[in-house]
Amino acid sequence: MISRDEVETLALREAKPDSRVLSIYLNILPSRLDPVNRAFEVVLKNLLRDIEEGLDKEQRKGFDEEVRRVFAFLEDYRDPERSLVIFSDHNEDFFLVFELRVPVTDGAWFNDTPYVRPLLEVIDEHERYGLVLTDRQHSRLFTIYLGEIEEYHDAFAKADVTHIKTTGTDHIRSQMNIQRKADEHAHRHLKRVAELMSKLALLHKFDRLILAGTVEATSELAGLLPKALRARIISKLSLPVEASEKQVLAETLAIEENIERKREMELVDSLLTGAAKRDRAVVGLDDTLLALQEWRVWQLVYVDGFNIKGAKCTNCGALLAQNGKPCSYCGGQVREIPDLVVGAARQVLDMAGKVEQVRGNAASHLKQAGGVGAFLRY
Repeated sequence: MISRDEVETLALREAKPDSRVLSIYLNILPSRLDPVNRAFEVVLKNLLRDIEEGLDKEQRKGFDEEVRRVFAFLEDYRDPERSLVIFSDHNEDFFLVFELRVPVTDGAWFNDTPYVRPLLEVIDEHERYGLVLTDRQHSRLFTIYLGEIEEYHDAFAKADVTHIKTTGTDHIRSQMNIQRKADEHAHRHLKRVAELMSKLALLHKFDRLILAGTVEATSELAGLLPKALRARIISKLSLPVEASEKQVLAETLAIEENIERKREMELVDSLLTGAAKRDRAVVGLDDTLLALQEWRVWQLVYVDGFNIKGAKCTNCGALLAQNGKPCSYCGGQVREIPDLVVGAARQVLDMAGKVEQVRGNAASHLKQAGGVGAFLRY
């Protein structure tokens, strides 16, 4: 499964002389899976035709080879996920494929470097979650990432906490002793679950944790978790411990959607407030590009779908909103780039910064301020 580190490494891949990368994103809808027509290939051919029309004779030679490699792969592709991402550069013997269970927007690009913006946006939208599903006898541990759920069966636990009915001369005391022992077993069971979840958090580095199951068990488990892990709890769910993976995933994705939109709204509010006070924040394309040129950006924030052409100076590397004019910083020649956000994201990642796309109400608020902004280092 693809990680953020892998995508960021792709984003920082240097351009090679006389070498271009074909980047392809295909949403494999059920309606496109006809075994005869394979409609997703028709969509791809249309995307590639649009690229080809804008290439010169020399560029088409390299492009045709990338297309050949892609369709050679697709010829034997029979078990598609929901989305397919392909990068190809035959000059560097580079061919990379990712299969995703979340949708992407169809698109194809033939540029000096891999076009990774859609991947960055998908990973930003679908962060990794940890989830414990438990009662006082059984526990199941999961991680959820990019629309996929994985259960860790080796961590499945069962405790002997059976409530036993008995008779005798001291029936009440016997019942109390049995209940006390059952509580002790349940406590040890949940303590073990807390230890297992701590190990899973170290292994997969998720920042958000959901506790699901009975109210009694999740409440006790929350108190047994280490402080650092307890701070990552973002929701509790009432679910039967035998719930299907499909049900667990659906509940988690609904929570994820709500949490993500709320977090984005808080982020944009903070950005707009900071920009208004001139407190280490700017909004609007020109101010953001200026801050980027000054290497002051630590987090770039932009609206879903924000796309604008621009230029990059071939001398100093500055990103510019206007093409066709000499660089306003050094007077050097510029070349057109099709997506300023991609160029800006590359530079921010290169300086160990962060990139964030926002949707919904957060996007509406930021759009009124120019659609893009940044938190600054100083």
